[in-house]
Amino acid sequence: MSAPKDMFFESEVRPEQNCRLLLDSLSERFTYHSREEWMDRLEKGLVSINGSPASLETVGHRGDKVVYHVENYSEPDVPTHYETLFEDEEFLLVAKPAGVPVHHTGRIFYNTFAAIIRRGFDCETATPMHRLDRDTGGIMLFAKSADTASRFQKHLDRILLRKFYVAVVSGLFPDGVVRCDIPLAENPAAPVRIKMFHTPGGKPCSTVFKRLAVLDGEKPRSLVECELLTGRKHQIRAHLSELGFPIVGDRLYNFDGTFYQKMSGGGSLSEEDFAVLGSRHQMLYAYKVELQLPYWDSSRTFMDFHFPDEMAEILKTVDFTTAGCQQP
Repeated sequence: MSAPKDMFFESEVRPEQNCRLLLDSLSERFTYHSREEWMDRLEKGLVSINGSPASLETVGHRGDKVVYHVENYSEPDVPTHYETLFEDEEFLLVAKPAGVPVHHTGRIFYNTFAAIIRRGFDCETATPMHRLDRDTGGIMLFAKSADTASRFQKHLDRILLRKFYVAVVSGLFPDGVVRCDIPLAENPAAPVRIKMFHTPGGKPCSTVFKRLAVLDGEKPRSLVECELLTGRKHQIRAHLSELGFPIVGDRLYNFDGTFYQKMSGGGSLSEEDFAVLGSRHQMLYAYKVELQLPYWDSSRTFMDFHFPDEMAEILKTVDFTTAGCQQP
């Protein structure tokens, strides 16, 4: 669904911005516009405060309601489809497509996955209980109300018992079960600051991997099941990279992050770049969860196999039942 041409973004003046020029607050907080661009929007009457037009001299006070009107609004196209796996009065279990962010980014506000689900289920309070990277598809759990989200968010492991992913990786992954306990942390001195590195003093991380299949093709590739025992940022991607088996299509953890840096620098990837990466989306998919809601007698397992097209093409010959993905 395309975003409306006229969008209105609401915010409140924060305590630390009390009694400051609204221009200063907007420039510091919403850096997707430069100070000069915010000046232009204020002069054009596109910003209001408490229902009245704001100006360059407007001073904001704690709790003031600020509305920014964007004319001729547009966003990059993202997939907006999803699969519903389960729904009751308190929870939703849905499958997210690869390529759509869960929460808003600098360029996407209307078609975040959270917003898509809220509109699709006519439920403004639907809240994601965890997240997936934009480029990762698969199963996500939503709470339908803020109350349900607050009751279970801090103890999610009590209801979302186990989470499994499948990944297509470069190379011949070892047979059997491989457990990785490499601690991870960001490196402020690294060219890409969001990337996670093997760091002795990093956060404890544990992932269990199992090779499901060796895939046919010109280059050696493996299908690997990944179970998260902890939930750190980029954990599966970073662990597989550290083990020497990066995920096909991963722009950040494959090829030393060259393609990620190219995009973050304002460039776009060419067909030749995608050919080197092996896919337009990283081949990582959250395909199975074990869920135990408090009012169930026993846990239930849910699975989804709506892989991105390129991943589905590679995996079309894999029999997931014989590969060891059958439900317990």
